[in-house]
Order: sequence, then structure tokens, then C-alpha cells
Amino acid sequence: MINRKMTLKEFLTNEEYEGVIQNATQYSDMSLPVWHLEVTGKCLCELSNFDLIRCIRQDVFKDLATVEIIERIDEQNTPFYADIDSMELMEKLSSISSEVLSAHKSKLDRMIENVEKNNLIDLADVWMFDEQKETYQGYINIIKKIN
Repeated sequence: MINRKMTLKEFLTNEEYEGVIQNATQYSDMSLPVWHLEVTGKCLCELSNFDLIRCIRQDVFKDLATVEIIERIDEQNTPFYADIDSMELMEKLSSISSEVLSAHKSKLDRMIENVEKNNLIDLADVWMFDEQKETYQGYINIIKKIN
């Protein structure tokens, strides 16, 4: 289980952290390297929804951010998360390493059960086309196969 109170810096090697610092220093006029350095000083539970989503989209601390999103989804008992498109979330979850997903299998199972039991895919007519529903169900099936 991941300690959500550890700073992201603690998950990096010294060399990786030095690289983040150098990148932020060299490109201080660009928001992404500066943001990357800023989030390394935060722990998972302190990251905003925007930070977590950006981590996934930028492939920075992707597994850690995904774990935190799973935790928050479980705490809020909803399969949908903040400003991230639920299709994008399912796509990202289905691409995370099976070891990470296996560690959170019970929470993912609850999330999927909530989607299926409440027929949420079929109720998503407002924001999902039929082909997107099939894709979403495909991602759920991938996640279900994780041991």
C-alpha cells in the first residue's frame, strides 16, 4: 500500500529529482517544468484534482496519481472523477501496470460494480455515443481481468 502522506519527491531517486530541478531552472518560463517541481514537494493527499489529472496526462507520477484517484473515487463512492472525462479515466486505468491495479482490486471492483449495478453506461446517453459506451465497457473488461 502506498503512503499517501509521502511527498512525491520521496518516490524519486536523487538523480531523478535533480533532473526535475534542472529542468525547472532551465525552463523557468514554461509552466510544465515549474509545475512538475512544485508537485514533487506535495504529498498525494495534497494534490488537487487538476494536479492528479495533469500527472496522468503528462505521464508524471502516473501510477501514483492513478492510485490516489482510485482512493478518492472509492471514498466518494462514484465511478466518475472531477474534471477528467470518465472515458479517459477508464482508458488510463486500463493501461496502468497490473501490479498497481491488483493492489487496489477490491476498490476497482466496487467502482465497476457501481457502474454495472446502476446501469451507468446506458444512462450516459447525454455524453457518450454508442461506440464510446462499447469502448468504456471494453476498458472495464480489461480492468476486471486483473488478478
